[in-house]
Amino acid sequence: MKKSTLFILALFTGIHLFAQKSQDFYTTFSKDGAWCWFSDPRAIYVEGKSKQVISGWVATDGSIMVASYNTETKQIREVNLHPKFTKDDHANPLFLILPDKRIMIFYSPHGGAGSKNYFSVTKNPEDISEWQDAQTYNINSKGPGGFTYTNPVMLSEENNRIFLFWRGGDWKPTFCYSDDLGKTWSDILTLVSSNSLVSNRPYIKYTTNGKDEIHFAFTDGHPRNEPLNSIYYLKYKGGKFYKANGQEIGTMKTLPLKHETCDIVYDAHSLFEKTRSGVRAWIWDIALDAVGKPTLAYTRLPEETTHQYWYAHWNGTAWEDNKICNAGSSFPRQYEKKEERVDEPHYSGGINIDHENPDIVYLSRPVNNVFEIFRYQTANNGKTWTETAVTQGSKKDNVRPFAIRGMDSTKALQILWMQNDRYPKYTDYNCQVKMGLLQEKPSPDLTKQAITSAMSLVANWQMMETQGKETADWTYGALYSGMVEYAKSTNDTTCFNWLKSVGTKLQWAQKIQANPDLRYHADDYAVGMMYGEMFRVFKNNNMYRPMERYFDFILKHPSDRNLKHTFEPGNYCTERWSWCDALFMGPTVWAKMANITGKTAYLDFMDKEYRFTYDYLYSKEHKLFFRDDEYFARKEKNGEPVFWGRGNGWVLAGLPIIIQELPADFKNKKFYENLFVEMAEKIAGLQDKNGYWHASLLDPASYPNPEMSCTGFYTYALAWGINHGYLNKAKYQPVVEKGWHSLVKSVFPNGKLGWVQPIGADPQKVTEDMTAVYGVGAFLLAGTELNKLVGAK
Repeated sequence: MKKSTLFILALFTGIHLFAQKSQDFYTTFSKDGAWCWFSDPRAIYVEGKSKQVISGWVATDGSIMVASYNTETKQIREVNLHPKFTKDDHANPLFLILPDKRIMIFYSPHGGAGSKNYFSVTKNPEDISEWQDAQTYNINSKGPGGFTYTNPVMLSEENNRIFLFWRGGDWKPTFCYSDDLGKTWSDILTLVSSNSLVSNRPYIKYTTNGKDEIHFAFTDGHPRNEPLNSIYYLKYKGGKFYKANGQEIGTMKTLPLKHETCDIVYDAHSLFEKTRSGVRAWIWDIALDAVGKPTLAYTRLPEETTHQYWYAHWNGTAWEDNKICNAGSSFPRQYEKKEERVDEPHYSGGINIDHENPDIVYLSRPVNNVFEIFRYQTANNGKTWTETAVTQGSKKDNVRPFAIRGMDSTKALQILWMQNDRYPKYTDYNCQVKMGLLQEKPSPDLTKQAITSAMSLVANWQMMETQGKETADWTYGALYSGMVEYAKSTNDTTCFNWLKSVGTKLQWAQKIQANPDLRYHADDYAVGMMYGEMFRVFKNNNMYRPMERYFDFILKHPSDRNLKHTFEPGNYCTERWSWCDALFMGPTVWAKMANITGKTAYLDFMDKEYRFTYDYLYSKEHKLFFRDDEYFARKEKNGEPVFWGRGNGWVLAGLPIIIQELPADFKNKKFYENLFVEMAEKIAGLQDKNGYWHASLLDPASYPNPEMSCTGFYTYALAWGINHGYLNKAKYQPVVEKGWHSLVKSVFPNGKLGWVQPIGADPQKVTEDMTAVYGVGAFLLAGTELNKLVGAK
């Protein structure tokens, strides 16, 4: 009995801060899946008690996966039907809807002696969660080719006879049929085998009207082996085979047919005789129009590096054959070395016909060296086309689109496709299956579910984006601090394990500069906040011991530098906290380490250094910190002093961390509490009417765009102040809620946080596309405190 794994898509609504773009924002059907294009249908629409899209693919470990997407509940179910079957995308499964709406599936390996065709049926109608035991069919034509490219077809007017087509052992199109829904099967038959081309292996596509006809489009062979590869057409009806004009060319009893007797749609031999240029072709799809006339989509390959998409339509008397567009070079061409020929130079990005409206095709072609999906539509049988981009500005290739069978044009979801992290070869791939549904932005609703979902979306995007890049520098130290609090508040074991793996990779050791004069730099031990919290979770002393040894060294050899922000020989000002950012990077770690180790000397050191910086950089008049002494005399365009948004965000966000770590009887705890309340009041009054703060706190007109790292830090700190009784709830909660709304509206549908100022030291222009890991850390800190706040309602 197969059990399903249930996934819920996080599709939310909300007011958008910026216009939604199509790049990488499409809903993911599967994070792990690939398919070939000679086994269909890869996806079907089933409507009954529910409305579902059902599809399948091959995972990176070779498992045969089946999944359903409920178009009403947005729910995805995924089943591993055959674990670790074969790592080859040619093995993707195909589907039939049986008369009682149970789902029948077929799949086979990529040939080979001894291979078999596999098939199974769901136990219940419209429900992929449980399947009958898989059956096999192993009678094949003689030869080493085995079973490949399974394609099932059912004809209702032949008493629901199931025709099962595949490439046989002799490499020829082979089939059998069943009149009892797969309980028994007929003898095998070969569809096409030309006397003059005995060694070839035709590539073939199938379609049907579902009642009494099957239509075929095929080639001489593989374009690798056939320098003049043509496209042919054939129709089956009532036990006989016909050309498109109705001329009978054979029966079931006279099989196999010969290429020469079938319709020739594209004649590569004739073109060569006229032009002396060999332009081989490859078939991609065949469909029927509203009155049953066939339409074909195929590629022509003037060169291996020059692909073209073509469209052939039978108009009732002749084939109209028109070019759609150039298809670029082969896929995957960006992995090749220029001096080397790629393994599969005849693979294109892919083209597929909408079988519910053959005037529409979906295709993949490169734009700026990345394959994008396009929708092309014709109103004159392919003579002219209207192009619409589906994906734009993608970072990853989007290829092999498939128009869902049975999904009419009134439905929002029309196509699926592969998006590739990498695809060097059909046995070596790491791909996702995407759906033609734009993700919606996360909800800014003030519920624990909405807040947690928004945090999960942002955290997961960042973990994927930074995979393999994690470092011990201060930017990641800020990210890790937010990730820790997110993991603790949601009990996200994936995030905990990720943080643990990062710490292990970094050997739980702070970043020590090669230059001994810089060994005191607070940026180099900001990551210690995460180390300390990981110790609290996993209780492993090795997670904080390197930091303890480092701090013990600093205690024995304290720096006596002044705070003048210069880097003159002998005066490295960063040995002490001479810039306000350091009040988040440094004292927070000292306070945590004091609690973890029980060494009160750490607190005394932290307190002395913090107050030294406070006396130097804090403006009691403005209740804000200068970034460093270089800004004492600087003015903004409006004449106000320069107070940097994120710089003060670092300070205000660091105070809750410090205050929580200080013992109740610590002699100077009141200083930090008073500073927090004083700054919080000032910061709350500087919030924009839209809920965010700006890069410049006192000259927002010069920097009108949102700045989400400081907005995240301020929202976190103010929410913490309410939760811990330092701030009046009635006064500050509206500020916090507006801050959270602006943060969530700055999240792209894929989880990327926008409007984050890059690394700097003063106010700068911020744009929507800018992001940085410390901004995500601030976002997650804010979300964890807001969850506590709404949970206390």
